[in-house]
Amino acid sequence: MNKKYIAVVLLFSGLFIFSTLLSYAFNIYRQIYVGDQEEGKPFIVEADATPTPTPDPLGPKNILLLGYGGAGHEGGLLTDTIIVAHIVPRQNQVFLISIPRDIALPLPIKKDGEENLKVNHAYAIGSDNINYKNKPDEFSGEAGGGNLAKYALKQITGLDMNYFVSVNFDGFKNIITNLGGVSVYIPYTFDDKFYPVKGLENETCGKSEEDIAALTATLSANLLEREFQCRYETLHFDKGQQLLDSESALKFVRSRHSEINGGDFGRSQRQQALLIAIKNKLISYKSITKIIPIVNSIAKNLRTDINFTEAFDLAKDQGDFTDIKIETISLSTDNVLSEAYGVGGQYVLIPRNGENKWEVIHEFIRENLQR
Repeated sequence: MNKKYIAVVLLFSGLFIFSTLLSYAFNIYRQIYVGDQEEGKPFIVEADATPTPTPDPLGPKNILLLGYGGAGHEGGLLTDTIIVAHIVPRQNQVFLISIPRDIALPLPIKKDGEENLKVNHAYAIGSDNINYKNKPDEFSGEAGGGNLAKYALKQITGLDMNYFVSVNFDGFKNIITNLGGVSVYIPYTFDDKFYPVKGLENETCGKSEEDIAALTATLSANLLEREFQCRYETLHFDKGQQLLDSESALKFVRSRHSEINGGDFGRSQRQQALLIAIKNKLISYKSITKIIPIVNSIAKNLRTDINFTEAFDLAKDQGDFTDIKIETISLSTDNVLSEAYGVGGQYVLIPRNGENKWEVIHEFIRENLQR
């Protein structure tokens, strides 16, 4: 397997797609492939009556990358990481577009109705065929989560989502472990005093049921955390180039309570930085020898609708992997988003020019993709 083939697939998926090709070779691809769409067809919100021209084989492609907790995590199918990888083969370029999970939009949870929810609910609802039995058919079945997430991201970004790749935290940690850790540059020292400890989500911290009920009824989520400090641990990351193991890497990309660049916007930047660091590690000679254990370890934790032919085409259409340029785009309140409060006073993000008025975001992305 040549270096170009390996590097391009790794780059395009951020860290996941390349296991698709290798999984075929090891006869485990059936575990991760859940696609049910016509081969090569992007997920488009509304059908166009105009005849569709023949797609440009070297035209841009969009791959939706999703990371979620999985079994044993509260809200296990809610996506913590939402990144669109916009691939431009002719320019040998990839744009990583980070999408904050708190963006609110209407999701078709019933065949005859929508509900305004955060975008990180899309994959969870599409994957849940028990509590959401009346979803539109295209958002049901094994690919339902990915299809609904692609629908949501089409609304937000204005870009057709060609494919999705989703991985849970265990799969993410297995990749980092098999790579022997990854080296990431951290631009500033920061602490997070409220990183949740798995298994302690419902710890009472010595409080009575009456106390807990009263606090829950009167305090916001942020203030409530301070009353139950036994549920959390303190994270510390030093400025500079740091080698992160699997646990540290996961905490690095999930942390959202630092006083310095905390919240979802700072987390999006860290996720982008880690994807680039993983790409750099994977295309090194030493990492290539670790491909097989990575594939074996991640297969049961990964789902995608990219089939073998499409994955091969993604690889062969790209130029020299050593010249690939990666750019990052982040949506935030510094550019196109505004803070708001939804039903029940829940914190959400909406387009700066008004709820569901996506054109300001579409224009921002279009402009940045031209740079």
